[in-house]
Amino acid sequence: MVWPNAVHLAVSHTSPAVLWALAELHSSLQRRNVVLDAAAPFKIELADSAPDALAVSDTAESYALFETAGGIGVWGADERGLIYGLTELADRVAHARTGENIFGQLPIAETPTARVRSIARLFCSEEEDKIWFYDQNQWCAYLDMLAYNRINRFSLTLGMGYNYPGHNLWITDVYFYFPYPYLLDMPGYGIAIEGLGEAERRRNLETLQFVARETARRGMEFQLALWTQRYDFDDVPRARQTVVGVTDDNLAPYCRDALTELLIQVPEITGLTFRVHVEGGISEGDYDFWKEAFAGVAAAGRPVEIDMHGKGLDHEMLDVARRSGMPVAASPKYMSEHMGLPYHQSAIRNREYPKNPGRSDRERISAGSRSFLRYSYGDLLTKDKDYKVIFRIWPGTQRVLLWGDPELAAGYARSSMFAGADGVELCEPLSFKGRMGTGIPGGRLNYQRQDLLPRYDWEKYRYQYRVWGRLLYNPDAPRESWMRELRSDCGDAADLCERALGLASRVLPLISMAHAPSASNNHYWPEIYTNISLIPGNNGRAYAFDIEGEARFGNVVPFDSELFMSPREHAERLLAGEVDHRYTPLDVADWLEEMAAGVEHALIDIKACKASGRPAVQRLVIDAAIAAGIARFFAERFRAAIYAEIWLATHVTSVIDTALDYVRRSVTAWEGIAAVSREVYDNDITYGPQSWMRGSWHSRLEEIRAEILDIEASRGALKNYTGAGQGSTTPMRPDVQHALDAIAERKPVTGRRLAKSVPDTVQAGEAFTVRIDEVFDEPPVLHYRHVNQAERWVASTMTASDGAYLGVIPADYTKSPYHLQYFVTGVMDSGPFISPGLEGNLANEPYHTALQA
Repeated sequence: MVWPNAVHLAVSHTSPAVLWALAELHSSLQRRNVVLDAAAPFKIELADSAPDALAVSDTAESYALFETAGGIGVWGADERGLIYGLTELADRVAHARTGENIFGQLPIAETPTARVRSIARLFCSEEEDKIWFYDQNQWCAYLDMLAYNRINRFSLTLGMGYNYPGHNLWITDVYFYFPYPYLLDMPGYGIAIEGLGEAERRRNLETLQFVARETARRGMEFQLALWTQRYDFDDVPRARQTVVGVTDDNLAPYCRDALTELLIQVPEITGLTFRVHVEGGISEGDYDFWKEAFAGVAAAGRPVEIDMHGKGLDHEMLDVARRSGMPVAASPKYMSEHMGLPYHQSAIRNREYPKNPGRSDRERISAGSRSFLRYSYGDLLTKDKDYKVIFRIWPGTQRVLLWGDPELAAGYARSSMFAGADGVELCEPLSFKGRMGTGIPGGRLNYQRQDLLPRYDWEKYRYQYRVWGRLLYNPDAPRESWMRELRSDCGDAADLCERALGLASRVLPLISMAHAPSASNNHYWPEIYTNISLIPGNNGRAYAFDIEGEARFGNVVPFDSELFMSPREHAERLLAGEVDHRYTPLDVADWLEEMAAGVEHALIDIKACKASGRPAVQRLVIDAAIAAGIARFFAERFRAAIYAEIWLATHVTSVIDTALDYVRRSVTAWEGIAAVSREVYDNDITYGPQSWMRGSWHSRLEEIRAEILDIEASRGALKNYTGAGQGSTTPMRPDVQHALDAIAERKPVTGRRLAKSVPDTVQAGEAFTVRIDEVFDEPPVLHYRHVNQAERWVASTMTASDGAYLGVIPADYTKSPYHLQYFVTGVMDSGPFISPGLEGNLANEPYHTALQA
């Protein structure tokens, strides 16, 4: 039946969440003029089981839809599975095109991959965020959207706007920063917000209660993130509100009792997230405070998951949480405070390895003995862990532009369960907008053009939520599950929009992985980039504190130093005539250029589509064009940086001339970006008070242009300094000629799937042998490491044996609580390779993981 006139919804259930999903299907049918009639022959009903032929898993949250003799059967492994089955039908009905089967292709059965699929919405700006916080209609539409897209945890995040200590003079907008007195009146403590009326405080609590109820009503977990437990209440002269009544003696008991009261007032809260390092206001190692706080969680009398942010977390802190009797989770950053490629970086930056174990100050854990947990999973992924690990993707890379690549999203789904982890939380688009007192009334969406404004801020990103949620749930989901809404929004341009945005969405994650001038989202914003010069001298203040050595572009390391090289490293290898197994900046430049070309071709074709003038298409075209320009800008800068580094090492003038050519091309690329953004986006897009955290693409143009003059001036000065005569050039050196020849004749580093034989798992205390059944001119190299970011990788040349190569990881190395990672490098006729390395879509894990048996 293509489009029945009437349907009998033969579904009865007592669960409020299932009833909500049933009501959604009901409404969807009515909007498509399908009559609901108990006498109708076409029946939709819940099934006790799915047909055996579907071989559907009984894993939690699985569902199946299938044809029955009288209509359609809906089966779910549990309540959430039923919700997904019913909302899948509702979504199909809502987006069915004339002439199509209104219920789509059947049967379908899906099972989740990531167990935790969380979205975090941050309150950071009183000016910009109160609008959505108090809007109940907005909340209902937003939570509907999350539930339809298989998000199973919503995290309302308070107190994340500042990184205390050290920001006291920046602290202005403190609304919800220390959240309890904005929500609760705790008798006996005298702690309050000066000037906050009772009616406003009550409204805040009622809004929180409403959001929690509506989240639960849609079958999602409600997580409340309370990132800050104190700040210098008496030493924030620019703060707009003042917290009174807090003392050293009453802070911990107050937080304890406030947590208990909050959990009683909002019984739908299923978990609490805490920042347990010094930036949350509590000195690292102050376990007594957390014992009191967690006792307050336990006193509510029900299981509430204690989720601790990874930075500053140690095993004693885990024990404190365990002893509360509550479920425990740790939530490390996925990749620093940015969004990189889907895999977990194989190595952290050198400056994050363990150091200063004897520190006794307030940051002695996060900046000392356990610095390796600042920006990645550290040592949390042991075989026998008794806590969840949930990766959090911070909003440092892409805040404004649309994102939506099904292949990267599927990669994130697979990597979210890496080495026994449990899932991922995404800080949603626009996170940190208006942060640190930079909110602009009405400025949350950043557009000058009124015709591009959606009704609610998140509606611009509906496709991103869909791609992210549905592929996080099932990385092998049918394409139709995200294309149906895109076709509704973009009409005949939908397929081209999918391609353009898919490629555009790879640009900034790749740049973030390969170019890491700062791990902090307060300093590095690759989307609206603050330039760092190729040569020493006039370099951005944004990055100087976080770059090892001299602050210049070529000296910036990647976030994954095991698989990527900096421009300086690559130039040094070229001059020394050495081959390195890692991806070079020139490889990254080639990828970026290919992405840009693919986006630009799709955008040209979109112009001929009938739907090209729709606001949804226009927003996508504008953002994809900006992303393509960013790709070209960075591609040319990576190339320029190689030549600039060779010049800095050798002073051969012709090399800097080549670098200047690439710099000019990069400037041309940014001029193209500015031409697109100037009439569309605001001049001052604010994510912080510093110059590098606000502005727009067109406002960055002059500083980017100025670099050409800086390089030309330095070039002349350095010629005179090296003793070359006026107007003369330094003679070409053999090592420079060799480097230039190597660039001209280079073969890119490629990812390769080698024929190999390895055990499925690691037996602790037994040797682990990797066999490669291929022939090489030179023996390949096996690289291996425990799944522990505190450790360095080991490299071992493999041994030829009976037409194959063997690499052995010793028995004493496998005797460990950690799983193993490994990859193989070498050189073949096609050039250097990494196995498995990155595939063409950059969405896979470039190493193998062998789990402990």
